[in-house]
Amino acid sequence: MKIKFEGTRGEIEEYSRKHRHHSSLLVEEGKFKLLIDHGVKTCSLERIKPDAILITHAHPDHFAWTKKNLQTNIPIYLTRQTFNYARFKPQNYNFIKPNKKFKLGPFTILPYKVIHSIRCPALGFKVSLNRKSLIYNPDLIDIVNKNKILKNVSLYIGDGSSIRSNLVRRKNNKLFGHTRIQTQINWCRKYKISNVIFTHFGKEALSFGDKKLEKKLKQKNPDINIKVSYDGMVIKF
Repeated sequence: MKIKFEGTRGEIEEYSRKHRHHSSLLVEEGKFKLLIDHGVKTCSLERIKPDAILITHAHPDHFAWTKKNLQTNIPIYLTRQTFNYARFKPQNYNFIKPNKKFKLGPFTILPYKVIHSIRCPALGFKVSLNRKSLIYNPDLIDIVNKNKILKNVSLYIGDGSSIRSNLVRRKNNKLFGHTRIQTQINWCRKYKISNVIFTHFGKEALSFGDKKLEKKLKQKNPDINIKVSYDGMVIKF
Protein backbone atom coordinates (compact mmCIF):
# COMPACT_ATOMS: atom_id res chain seq x y z
CA MET A 1 0.00 0.00 0.00
CA LYS A 2 1.29 3.45 -0.94
CA ILE A 3 0.03 6.49 0.96
CA LYS A 4 0.37 10.13 -0.03
CA PHE A 5 -0.72 13.08 2.07
CA GLU A 6 -2.26 15.40 -0.52
CA GLY A 7 -2.99 17.93 2.24
CA THR A 8 -2.33 18.28 5.98
CA ARG A 9 -3.91 21.58 7.03
CA GLY A 10 -7.07 22.03 9.09
CA GLU A 11 -9.76 24.65 8.52
CA ILE A 12 -7.63 27.62 9.54
CA GLU A 13 -6.46 30.79 7.80
CA GLU A 14 -2.82 30.18 8.74
CA TYR A 15 -0.66 28.04 6.47
CA SER A 16 2.97 27.24 5.84
CA ARG A 17 5.05 25.97 2.93
CA LYS A 18 4.56 22.37 4.09
CA HIS A 19 0.91 22.76 5.10
CA ARG A 20 -1.02 24.60 2.37
CA HIS A 21 -3.74 22.18 1.36
CA HIS A 22 -6.67 20.94 3.41
CA SER A 23 -6.29 17.43 4.83
CA SER A 24 -6.62 14.73 2.21
CA LEU A 25 -5.15 11.23 1.90
CA LEU A 26 -4.45 9.21 -1.25
CA VAL A 27 -4.14 5.43 -0.81
CA GLU A 28 -2.84 3.42 -3.78
CA GLU A 29 -2.52 -0.26 -4.59
CA GLY A 30 -1.53 -1.25 -8.11
CA LYS A 31 -3.34 1.13 -10.45
CA PHE A 32 -6.23 1.86 -8.08
CA LYS A 33 -6.24 5.25 -6.32
CA LEU A 34 -8.52 5.90 -3.37
CA LEU A 35 -8.83 9.50 -2.13
CA ILE A 36 -10.15 10.26 1.35
CA ASP A 37 -11.62 13.78 1.55
CA HIS A 38 -11.41 16.58 -0.97
CA GLY A 39 -11.69 20.05 0.56
CA VAL A 40 -11.96 23.56 -0.82
CA LYS A 41 -8.20 24.17 -0.72
CA THR A 42 -6.87 20.91 -2.09
CA CYS A 43 -5.05 19.81 -5.24
CA SER A 44 -7.35 19.44 -8.25
CA LEU A 45 -9.01 16.11 -8.97
CA GLU A 46 -7.67 16.37 -12.52
CA ARG A 47 -4.14 16.19 -11.12
CA ILE A 48 -4.78 13.49 -8.52
CA LYS A 49 -7.01 11.33 -10.79
CA PRO A 50 -8.54 9.12 -8.08
CA ASP A 51 -10.74 6.15 -8.96
CA ALA A 52 -13.02 6.79 -5.96
CA ILE A 53 -13.43 9.32 -3.15
CA LEU A 54 -14.46 8.74 0.48
CA ILE A 55 -15.80 11.69 2.49
CA THR A 56 -15.54 11.87 6.29
CA HIS A 57 -17.97 14.77 6.84
CA ALA A 58 -19.43 17.97 5.40
CA HIS A 59 -17.03 20.63 6.72
CA PRO A 60 -15.63 22.50 3.70
CA ASP A 61 -12.02 21.53 4.42
CA HIS A 62 -13.10 17.91 3.82
CA PHE A 63 -15.98 18.22 1.37
CA ALA A 64 -15.56 20.99 -1.22
CA TRP A 65 -19.19 20.63 -2.38
CA THR A 66 -20.25 22.37 0.83
CA LYS A 67 -19.11 25.59 -0.88
CA LYS A 68 -18.21 24.72 -4.50
CA ASN A 69 -20.14 23.16 -7.36
CA LEU A 70 -17.43 20.80 -8.60
CA GLN A 71 -18.22 18.71 -11.66
CA THR A 72 -16.78 15.21 -11.80
CA ASN A 73 -17.83 11.69 -12.72
CA ILE A 74 -15.57 10.13 -10.06
CA PRO A 75 -17.72 8.04 -7.68
CA ILE A 76 -18.03 9.68 -4.27
CA TYR A 77 -18.95 7.71 -1.14
CA LEU A 78 -20.56 9.62 1.73
CA THR A 79 -23.39 9.51 4.25
CA ARG A 80 -26.84 10.84 3.42
CA GLN A 81 -26.38 13.45 6.19
CA THR A 82 -23.21 14.78 4.55
CA PHE A 83 -24.93 14.85 1.14
CA ASN A 84 -27.96 16.72 2.50
CA TYR A 85 -25.91 19.29 4.43
CA ALA A 86 -23.83 20.48 1.47
CA ARG A 87 -25.05 23.36 -0.68
CA PHE A 88 -23.92 21.61 -3.87
CA LYS A 89 -24.29 17.92 -4.72
CA PRO A 90 -21.75 15.64 -6.42
CA GLN A 91 -23.02 13.90 -9.55
CA ASN A 92 -21.88 10.33 -8.99
CA TYR A 93 -22.74 9.85 -5.30
CA ASN A 94 -23.10 6.63 -3.32
CA PHE A 95 -24.52 6.51 0.21
CA ILE A 96 -22.67 4.58 2.91
CA LYS A 97 -23.58 3.70 6.49
CA PRO A 98 -21.43 3.40 9.63
CA ASN A 99 -20.28 -0.15 10.45
CA LYS A 100 -21.26 -1.48 7.00
CA LYS A 101 -18.18 -2.81 5.18
CA PHE A 102 -17.84 -2.50 1.42
CA LYS A 103 -15.21 -3.00 -1.28
CA LEU A 104 -13.53 -0.36 -3.41
CA GLY A 105 -11.01 -1.76 -5.86
CA PRO A 106 -8.62 -3.96 -3.83
CA PHE A 107 -9.57 -2.33 -0.51
CA THR A 108 -12.08 -3.31 2.16
CA ILE A 109 -13.57 -0.19 3.74
CA LEU A 110 -15.16 0.04 7.18
CA PRO A 111 -16.79 3.42 7.92
CA TYR A 112 -17.32 4.08 11.62
CA LYS A 113 -18.73 6.88 13.76
CA VAL A 114 -16.53 9.43 15.47
CA ILE A 115 -17.54 12.27 17.78
CA HIS A 116 -16.54 15.60 16.24
CA SER A 117 -19.33 17.90 15.01
CA ILE A 118 -22.99 18.35 15.92
CA ARG A 119 -24.13 19.81 12.58
CA CYS A 120 -21.84 17.67 10.44
CA PRO A 121 -21.65 14.16 11.92
CA ALA A 122 -18.32 12.59 10.98
CA LEU A 123 -16.94 9.20 10.05
CA GLY A 124 -13.52 7.66 10.30
CA PHE A 125 -12.38 4.99 7.85
CA LYS A 126 -10.59 1.68 8.35
CA VAL A 127 -8.96 0.70 5.06
CA SER A 128 -7.75 -2.90 4.87
CA LEU A 129 -5.68 -4.90 2.40
CA ASN A 130 -3.80 -8.21 2.79
CA ARG A 131 -4.15 -8.35 6.60
CA LYS A 132 -2.97 -4.76 7.01
CA SER A 133 -5.28 -1.93 8.08
CA LEU A 134 -4.93 1.80 8.40
CA ILE A 135 -7.18 4.09 10.41
CA TYR A 136 -7.93 7.62 9.18
CA ASN A 137 -9.29 10.08 11.77
CA PRO A 138 -8.50 13.64 10.60
CA ASP A 139 -11.17 15.22 12.85
CA LEU A 140 -12.42 13.79 16.14
CA ILE A 141 -12.95 13.92 19.86
CA ASP A 142 -13.45 10.20 20.23
CA ILE A 143 -14.15 6.98 18.33
CA VAL A 144 -17.46 5.25 18.90
CA ASN A 145 -16.77 1.58 19.76
CA LYS A 146 -12.96 1.89 20.00
CA ASN A 147 -12.64 -1.71 21.20
CA LYS A 148 -13.80 -2.95 17.79
CA ILE A 149 -12.32 -0.29 15.51
CA LEU A 150 -8.77 -0.15 16.89
CA LYS A 151 -8.16 -3.90 16.91
CA ASN A 152 -5.55 -5.23 14.48
CA VAL A 153 -4.52 -1.83 13.10
CA SER A 154 -1.15 -1.40 11.36
CA LEU A 155 -1.18 2.39 11.06
CA TYR A 156 -3.14 5.11 12.86
CA ILE A 157 -3.50 8.48 11.09
CA GLY A 158 -5.02 11.02 13.46
CA ASP A 159 -6.12 14.57 14.22
CA GLY A 160 -3.26 17.03 14.77
CA SER A 161 -5.43 20.04 15.63
CA SER A 162 -4.38 20.26 19.27
CA ILE A 163 -1.10 19.57 21.10
CA ARG A 164 -1.38 20.76 24.69
CA SER A 165 -5.09 20.58 25.55
CA ASN A 166 -8.33 19.18 24.18
CA LEU A 167 -10.33 21.59 22.02
CA VAL A 168 -13.67 20.29 23.24
CA ARG A 169 -16.88 22.25 23.77
CA ARG A 170 -20.42 21.33 24.74
CA LYS A 171 -23.81 22.42 23.39
CA ASN A 172 -27.14 20.94 24.50
CA ASN A 173 -25.19 18.17 26.28
CA LYS A 174 -23.42 17.22 23.04
CA LEU A 175 -19.66 17.45 22.62
CA PHE A 176 -17.87 18.85 19.58
CA GLY A 177 -14.29 19.73 18.68
CA HIS A 178 -10.91 17.95 18.70
CA THR A 179 -9.00 15.75 21.10
CA ARG A 180 -5.33 16.39 21.69
CA ILE A 181 -2.51 14.44 20.05
CA GLN A 182 -1.30 12.73 23.25
CA THR A 183 -4.76 11.29 23.97
CA GLN A 184 -4.73 9.58 20.58
CA ILE A 185 -1.22 8.23 21.18
CA ASN A 186 -2.48 6.76 24.45
CA TRP A 187 -5.28 4.98 22.55
CA CYS A 188 -2.71 3.52 20.19
CA ARG A 189 -0.54 2.30 23.05
CA LYS A 190 -3.54 0.59 24.66
CA TYR A 191 -4.45 -1.19 21.42
CA LYS A 192 -0.85 -2.01 20.51
CA ILE A 193 -0.69 0.23 17.43
CA SER A 194 3.00 1.10 17.02
CA ASN A 195 2.87 3.33 13.90
CA VAL A 196 1.19 6.72 14.22
CA ILE A 197 1.05 9.73 11.88
CA PHE A 198 -0.68 13.05 12.52
CA THR A 199 -2.35 15.33 9.97
CA HIS A 200 -5.01 18.12 9.93
CA PHE A 201 -2.82 20.59 11.77
CA GLY A 202 -4.11 23.72 13.49
CA LYS A 203 -2.53 27.00 14.55
CA GLU A 204 -0.75 25.46 17.53
CA ALA A 205 1.06 22.82 15.49
CA LEU A 206 2.01 25.25 12.72
CA SER A 207 3.54 27.65 15.24
CA PHE A 208 5.39 24.75 16.90
CA GLY A 209 7.07 23.56 13.70
CA ASP A 210 7.19 20.02 12.30
CA LYS A 211 10.65 18.97 13.52
CA LYS A 212 10.18 20.37 17.01
CA LEU A 213 6.75 18.74 17.36
CA GLU A 214 7.92 15.36 16.11
CA LYS A 215 10.95 15.43 18.43
CA LYS A 216 8.77 16.34 21.43
CA LEU A 217 6.29 13.53 20.71
CA LYS A 218 9.03 10.94 20.22
CA GLN A 219 10.79 11.93 23.45
CA LYS A 220 7.56 11.54 25.41
CA ASN A 221 6.55 8.31 23.62
CA PRO A 222 9.73 6.35 22.75
CA ASP A 223 7.73 3.13 22.36
CA ILE A 224 5.64 4.51 19.45
CA ASN A 225 6.86 5.27 15.92
CA ILE A 226 5.42 8.79 15.43
CA LYS A 227 5.58 10.99 12.33
CA VAL A 228 4.30 14.50 11.58
CA SER A 229 2.96 14.59 8.03
CA TYR A 230 3.32 17.36 5.45
CA ASP A 231 1.81 18.08 2.06
CA GLY A 232 3.17 15.60 -0.49
CA MET A 233 4.63 13.16 2.05
CA VAL A 234 4.67 9.57 0.73
CA ILE A 235 5.07 6.35 2.69
CA LYS A 236 4.69 2.65 1.93
CA PHE A 237 3.59 -0.03 4.36
